[in-house]
Amino acid sequence: MRRIGLKWLQPGMILERPVYGKGGRILLDKGIALKESYIRRLADFGVTHVYVYDERVAEIIIDDVVNEETRLEAAEIVKEAVNNIRFGKELNAKVIKQAVTEVIDEILNNRDALFHLSELRIAGENLFHHSVTVAIYAILTGLNINYNKEDMLKLGTGALLHDIGKSRLPEWIEPGYEAMKNHTVYGFEILRRDRDFSLLEAHVAYQHHEMFDGSGYPRQLKGRNIHEFARITAIANTYDALVTGLYNKRLLPYQAIEYITAQAGAAFDPELARVFSTNIVVYPLGSLVRLNTGDKGFVVKIPKNYPTRPVVRIIEDSMQRKYLKDCPEIDLMKELTVFIEDVIEE
Repeated sequence: MRRIGLKWLQPGMILERPVYGKGGRILLDKGIALKESYIRRLADFGVTHVYVYDERVAEIIIDDVVNEETRLEAAEIVKEAVNNIRFGKELNAKVIKQAVTEVIDEILNNRDALFHLSELRIAGENLFHHSVTVAIYAILTGLNINYNKEDMLKLGTGALLHDIGKSRLPEWIEPGYEAMKNHTVYGFEILRRDRDFSLLEAHVAYQHHEMFDGSGYPRQLKGRNIHEFARITAIANTYDALVTGLYNKRLLPYQAIEYITAQAGAAFDPELARVFSTNIVVYPLGSLVRLNTGDKGFVVKIPKNYPTRPVVRIIEDSMQRKYLKDCPEIDLMKELTVFIEDVIEE
């Protein structure tokens, strides 16, 4: 399968992965031949990329770290939690923690899968889906620093509910408003008063906007005075907001990771930023890239822990010779002077 930007889609191309809309409804299913009307519909729903069939990369299959059904169910649970707080009801800790446990179990069963979540977005998704994705990123990071299942459950629960304090804010408040910062305190209060949630889980909601250099909020905590769960969630929260364009212009995965790396030691714990960055797929399978040699090709294999050094299948060399079959491949783990210069959206 090939990853392609929406503006480069052509009628007749065959979808290789379903495209989901709000509420998990399938907009277009796998195997559908695209029509002009379908492409316009995808644009209306804010879809930016899809996967289509391409014989040059026909063998590529992307395994979900966490399947779509599990993610959608978790998003509905977050939505219910937010509504419960808004209407003065209690949180259902048992249901929330069961959802996190199911996510952990799927991650443990797919522990060799890479972080392809940025390519599994739901069109028009909202803060509920953002919360789920942040929790998954946080759990995956915990796994990579050898957390046990109990710690992953606490981390995942805190990350899933990191924005629960926003349920106490008027819905019209925009991210830039000073009052928005109060959601961290509100989130802590909500979880702290509920005996079914631990103090550590409450501190994720409280501290996920603290910065490693002390420039964050609400208490300007610094370094390891910020709990590790919150330091992990801060990275996961920022990365997902960047790649989804939740608050500002949407960035490509490699651009978002460049930001995370640049902020290591300032906004983020440098060691946790390193762990996170070395496990995120910055150049997704099936994406078209340009090398510093001038060659263009598809990413066909990504080594664990070295996501910036994939195997690239060349479809056009620096002399503009095109390959339709028997395409040569360049392994960037072996060709150390060669690197990816840009992602091509076509």
